[in-house]
Amino acid sequence: MRLGEKHLDEAMIQPLTDIGEVTTRILQFNGEDRILERQNLIEVSRYPSTAAQQRMTKP
Repeated sequence: MRLGEKHLDEAMIQPLTDIGEVTTRILQFNGEDRILERQNLIEVSRYPSTAAQQRMTKP
């Protein structure tokens, strides 16, 4: 799933651009705690949310 300059790859957010790379690092999107939390939410079908999925799939 695409998130602007980032791509959601399971529980990991993969930057697609230089801006996305910097944003990911500064906001620590892929810190160990955040990845574990996303993995737990994925297991119970709560991540990404329905609203987030709709935003990510808009052209």
